[in-house]
Amino acid sequence: MHWIKNIFGLFYPHFCYGCDEVLQQQEDVLCDACLLSLDLIPFTSSENNEIKRRFYGKLLVKYCTSVLYYSESGSSKKLLHQLKYHRQRTISTFLAMLALQHLRGHEVLRWADRLVPIPLHPLKERKRGYNQLDDFGKTLSAQLNIPYSKDYLIKKSKSATQTHKNMAERVQNAAGFSINPRYAHIQDQNILLLDDVMTTGATLELAGNLILKNSTNKISILTMAYTR
Repeated sequence: MHWIKNIFGLFYPHFCYGCDEVLQQQEDVLCDACLLSLDLIPFTSSENNEIKRRFYGKLLVKYCTSVLYYSESGSSKKLLHQLKYHRQRTISTFLAMLALQHLRGHEVLRWADRLVPIPLHPLKERKRGYNQLDDFGKTLSAQLNIPYSKDYLIKKSKSATQTHKNMAERVQNAAGFSINPRYAHIQDQNILLLDDVMTTGATLELAGNLILKNSTNKISILTMAYTR
């Protein structure tokens, strides 16, 4: 079957999402050069770090960690833009595998009992065709043997993109959530909230406090990328 794949690649080559160069046969999503240039967040097993400090006095959270630093000029922005707006869902799986490799040994992966994504409003998800976190969460679920509960949280109102909003506007415009009644019996679990890019943390704060207020569950956070 490899010869079929090789011939197909001659006519329909795959390009690196970081630099647009043609990927070699052994490369996937990013070329080796772009992969090596990724701005990975330094691994730390400590519960206290710069990400968690964003939530001090706002959300009681056990662990906060992320995979990549997000910047306007880096590959992380290109990857997430392709994932969210150009249907390149393989990036979600790629980032999950990167997270598993980068965070292996991190206590949060052993701590979690359930994976819960920040949901899209149903209208936005229907228009886009998917939640960019689904393949990320499903891959983590399969590798860690932890349930992925896509519909645990329900987005109650539609909000515009927060990309160009300042901090005050992000907090003010963070749309509300509700907990799906079918999960009302879930108590005393360690829930790992998943999101794509953490900026102010306002959305995660809103979702996390809703869970803490309405259950005996505990919260930790894992995101694909984090904005300094």
